Amino acid sequence: MRSLALILAAVALAVSACDSGSDSSADQEPGPGQDTTPVEPVGSGKHYTKAQLPQLALQPADAPRGMRYTKEASGRMSLADVGFILEEQLAEIRSLGVKGIFDSTFDARKTDLRLASRLWLFGDADAAQQWLEKTERDSQQFAFQPLTAPDLGEDSWAGRGNLAAEVVTYAFRAGNLVVVTSYTTQTEKLSESAALAAAQKAADRIAKT
Repeated sequence: MRSLALILAAVALAVSACDSGSDSSADQEPGPGQDTTPVEPVGSGKHYTKAQLPQLALQPADAPRGMRYTKEASGRMSLADVGFILEEQLAEIRSLGVKGIFDSTFDARKTDLRLASRLWLFGDADAAQQWLEKTERDSQQFAFQPLTAPDLGEDSWAGRGNLAAEVVTYAFRAGNLVVVTSYTTQTEKLSESAALAAAQKAADRIAKT
């Protein structure tokens, strides 16, 4: 699906949870026995390698209910595979020191619903952060609407839009890795909660690696 390739190439998917009211828990003293130890974000201080990508990516066993792992659309990808063919595009992504790209793709058995999770590996966390920020700007140019979502890594963002297909995307950075997880369809109603669950599963797998 060409629209999906464009989405994942140009929109490589930080939105925090909504405030629940004026009485913020941040202003309250912790109760007795309450654990106040800060939780480190997924990937904090980590440096991942190209060899780790197959283990960091979503696995066939991670397929959502009613979907199957699409082997022919998964695995290691080149820049050309993901839609980077113009010299100016290639120069930009290469200037950030991209080291590897790895896709995990799942398709529904009875509809055109597709889940694609793409890993972008960079030489360092600064380059990965620049890429994440660029993809968020690109999503806004495609008129994606921001979604409220929990932080999934050291930085993250989420959005919903239409690029010849409905798209819901969650993206986050873990160390020198950027993860973009997108649901797309032309015929079904997309579930933001299902898309978030897939992104959370991606974050959990990285946290365990």
